[in-house]
Amino acid sequence: MTSNPQPQPRSGASVHEYGRDFLAFSVQHGIHCVPIDDEELNRQADFYDIMSRLFERRLFLPNDLTPEFVLDCGSGSGIEWAEEVMEKSELGPGSSSSEDDDFACQVVAVDIFHTEGSSPGVVKKIWNLNVAFRYDQEELARDKYDLVNSRFLADSIDASRWGAYVQDLHDRLRGGGWLQMLEAHFHFQSRSGMPLEYLSRWWNIYSQALEGHNKDPRVGTELSRYMANAGFINISMEPKQLPVGEWHQDPRLREIGRDMKRIALQTLRSLGIWHCRRAGMQEVDFEDLIAGCEREMSDTNLQLYIPLFAIWGQRAERGQNRVDNGGSAYIPDPSRRLPPPVDWA
Repeated sequence: MTSNPQPQPRSGASVHEYGRDFLAFSVQHGIHCVPIDDEELNRQADFYDIMSRLFERRLFLPNDLTPEFVLDCGSGSGIEWAEEVMEKSELGPGSSSSEDDDFACQVVAVDIFHTEGSSPGVVKKIWNLNVAFRYDQEELARDKYDLVNSRFLADSIDASRWGAYVQDLHDRLRGGGWLQMLEAHFHFQSRSGMPLEYLSRWWNIYSQALEGHNKDPRVGTELSRYMANAGFINISMEPKQLPVGEWHQDPRLREIGRDMKRIALQTLRSLGIWHCRRAGMQEVDFEDLIAGCEREMSDTNLQLYIPLFAIWGQRAERGQNRVDNGGSAYIPDPSRRLPPPVDWA
């Protein structure tokens, strides 16, 4: 086997720049250049709660899923999703489980950085997801998982890696297992059609910085193609609009939008500070940019939202036939009931 050409994080060494702490590996290699301090951990937890509310607390997008082995890619430093999966899978006091096996499933949480401390039932794995999975024959072995969860990796996965990455996820699943993916497109949109001066300026700087690091900031629109090419069947995908600001007529989404305004502003700061400052922007100019974004977020007439792309698909059981088009897709099994769509906003 050839040597692995991609770097792996060997330590949690940090650098202090622009008043924030960053993972040295991240900023050296242009992979998820966001802070790793307590402020960022709190933002991630709040953002996870918003996403959970948006999906009505559904952990699994496929219907009626009870996975035993779960792989969580892009788990985040606080592994909120993995911990909630374990919490929901904890066996009750009437179970015949032994003391060493108190959960109905096991989760391997993968990211380039994890906070210290252990989480019951969760294996924390530090791994650069740009590296082919064949270089790890333990947690990333083939044919091992019932469910793979992948989310918010647009600033982490190389644009040239996405096809192989989704194929790697496919091959880690057992036959009949599911992959669910979630990506955000942080180019804020307005239902009013009015121009967004500051939010568009932030997006232009951010997206150009990602592209300069060989990342695809718009990858959410390509997930269905990658999954079809990898051989998934029963693929379901629909866009979702995450409201920002208290403008939506639906009371539940109006409340989400109210809370998301504060988190969205923190997100622009966390995602943008490294790239904006590295692009030559002075601190006062960065703060002016964020202040302008806040003013636009406060204008409910704009009806702002963040486009989200959620997609899920199934690895075919052994014996299902391929379409003869170069082996890039499967014929859906007509006997298998499709999962109902998520209640998209």
